[in-house]
Amino acid sequence: MSTTTADTAVGSTEAAGLAAKPPPTKSLSLFARFRFWTRIWLFKSMVAAVFRVTRFTQANKLKPFLPTYTKHYPVRPMLENRVFLPPGAKSGGKYPLLIVIHGGGFALLDPTVDDQTNTYFAKQQGFVVVAVNYRKAPSYAFPDPVHDVAEITRAVLADQELPVDYSNVSLAGFSAGGNLLLAVAQLPGIKEKVQSLLPVVPVVDFSATYKGEYRPNKEGKPDVLKDTGPLFTWAYIKEGEDLRDPLLSPIYAGRDKLPQRIWFICAEYDYLCHEGEVMAKKLAGIEDDDGIGPEWEKDGIRFRMVPDVQHGWTHMPKSGEAEVQRKKEIELLYEECAEWLKR
Repeated sequence: MSTTTADTAVGSTEAAGLAAKPPPTKSLSLFARFRFWTRIWLFKSMVAAVFRVTRFTQANKLKPFLPTYTKHYPVRPMLENRVFLPPGAKSGGKYPLLIVIHGGGFALLDPTVDDQTNTYFAKQQGFVVVAVNYRKAPSYAFPDPVHDVAEITRAVLADQELPVDYSNVSLAGFSAGGNLLLAVAQLPGIKEKVQSLLPVVPVVDFSATYKGEYRPNKEGKPDVLKDTGPLFTWAYIKEGEDLRDPLLSPIYAGRDKLPQRIWFICAEYDYLCHEGEVMAKKLAGIEDDDGIGPEWEKDGIRFRMVPDVQHGWTHMPKSGEAEVQRKKEIELLYEECAEWLKR
């Protein structure tokens, strides 16, 4: 798998995108609201500019990772979705379907951020991959992105033009996308049609009840979410929302509300790792003091803590030999994910 300089921006924005603290319980002052509003829109504008420049200057390098085609569904005609077909796929084929939801703190990016990953699953692993889009905060706060993803997912599941095996349907999502997939998988028209979920470094608890601690990595660098999470939380969650709503904080969803096969992939130095592990254990009926280690599987629920990495490491390039090793490890991980999803 290859990585372009676009991934540098991906890494910083993915790292910035998740909640560090629950939103304030008291009303913010007019000045504070203006400050948050200004910061989020400056951030959005900066990231959009970086990606436009990168896509223009590296068009030839990115060309092998373009989708087979793009599609707008009538349920959300303003949103473009990206479809990746396996080589030689023909109408009437029966390929496993993987619906992917991108990250970015609910406020940034679009499905193109995962083009290389989606190309790998289509070309190397034989999935039909549909990367779905959603409207972004703060203009569209919770629950609007949840319902955008849900409506498009239902449209994908009803799309007779896709050469898919509807007995093997999976949802995958990175970061904020992991939160959204765990939300929409609870909804009718989706829950009963999806067999497996693959949330990667998801945020699952906006109530802060199950938050872990910020932990620096081996180089002493702080958790990448520490300083920016509150901004994105403010953008996504309106004042007065129930922070224990399972569509906002999926950790409060019972096992009966979700598909029965879920693999949580978390990062050792990620502030969100603890809550992801807690949710996995709750769903599997495992007590916290069982001491089962950083990787396990029970009754369809699987958990893995990837060692020595921070939030968003899948999209954050390194340099030199470290980058070669990172890409090798990610491809091995994705190969294992593909095998698990196909079971």
